[in-house]
Amino acid sequence: MQETCLFTPGPLSLSSDVKDAMRVDLGSRDETFKQVTQRVRDRLLYISGTDKSHSAVLMQGSGTFALEAALATFLGATDKALVCINGLYGERIARILEKSGKNFETLLCSAALPIDVAAVERIICRDKEFTHLCFVHCETTTGLINPVKSLLEIGRRNGLVTVVDAMSSFGGLRLDDDIDILVSSGNKCIEAPAGVAFAIVSNRLLASGKSSARSFCFDMMDQWQHFEQHREWRTTPPTHIVQAFDKALERLIEEGIPARNARYSRVQEKLLRGMTALGFKTIIPQEHQSPICLAFCSTELVPDEAAFGAYYGALAQQGIYIYAKFHEPTTTFRIGCIGQIQDFWIEKLLAVTAAHFRISPSILAA
Repeated sequence: MQETCLFTPGPLSLSSDVKDAMRVDLGSRDETFKQVTQRVRDRLLYISGTDKSHSAVLMQGSGTFALEAALATFLGATDKALVCINGLYGERIARILEKSGKNFETLLCSAALPIDVAAVERIICRDKEFTHLCFVHCETTTGLINPVKSLLEIGRRNGLVTVVDAMSSFGGLRLDDDIDILVSSGNKCIEAPAGVAFAIVSNRLLASGKSSARSFCFDMMDQWQHFEQHREWRTTPPTHIVQAFDKALERLIEEGIPARNARYSRVQEKLLRGMTALGFKTIIPQEHQSPICLAFCSTELVPDEAAFGAYYGALAQQGIYIYAKFHEPTTTFRIGCIGQIQDFWIEKLLAVTAAHFRISPSILAA
C-alpha cells in the first residue's frame, strides 16, 4: 500500500501510543473510565492555566458541536452578540447564531488582517445592548492569529461575556488570558482523534445555573452539572476516543506547548521555504501568522478552484493530503503544519508539486 502523508488533522497524524489507547475496552459507567474522564477535565484546565477559575465541560462530537452547545446554552433571549469575522471560522459562529434564532450583529474584517480592535470598540460603545463578544483565536482559513488580549480587554471594560473559538490553536499556542468561554476540540493541536470536544467555562457563568439551551444534546450547563454530581457523561460517550484524548493530553503536557509550537514552526519553515521557491506566496504578515497552517496563493499556478482541484488530485494520487477547500475570496489553499509530520513528507509534497506544475526540481536545492 502507498504511504499516506497527511497535512491535515486526522488518524494518520496521531502518535502510536494515542492510537494504542483506542484499543482498550472500558465500560462507560465503570470507575476506571470515570477516572479517565476526570483526568481529561483536570488536564484541560491545567493546560489552559485556569484550574482555579474555570471548569472543563466535555461534549461528544466535533468542535463545531461544542461551539453550538456553548452558544445555545450561554446566550439567552435578551442577549445580543457581536461576532467578529475575518475568515470561514468566524462565519461559522454567525451561521450557528442565525440558525438558532439568536440576536447578533457582525463585524466583517479583511481575511488577510487581524480583527480591527478599534472598530470593535466603536461598535460596542455605540450599542449598549451587546452582552457577548465572539471571535476566533487562530482563523484557520489563512492561519491568521487574532489579537485575543486586546479583544478580551474590550470585553472586560464593557462587561461582555467573551466566547472564543480556539479549535485550531488550543495546545499549540499559548492562551494565558481569562476567556469566559473557550471552545476547542481534540483533533487539532492536541493531536487526538476527532469525536470529543470541550469548552472551558468561567465558574462565574456556571454558578448562575441558567441555561438557554432548547436541546438535550446542546445543554452544556446540564452536561457540566451531571459531571459534577455523578462524575460521568449523561449519555454513553465514545469511550475509545475519550481514552485516546486522555493519552494525547498526557503527551502534550510532557512535550509542553512551547516545544510543540517549535515543532510546528519547524515544519512551517520548511514548507514555506520550499513552496516559496516554487513560486507560491503567503498573504498573512509574518507577525500575525500562526504555526498551525499556511495559506498559499499563486495567480499563475493556482488562479481558481478548477486549478486547485487538479493540483489537489495530483497530490492525492501520490498519497499526499492537504486541506481540500480553495478559499475564493483570497485565492488561497491551505497546508497544515500540525501532527506527526515527517521531513520526507514535506520533500515528497514539494517534489510532486514541482512535477505537477512542470517546475524543475533543481530549484528546491538552490
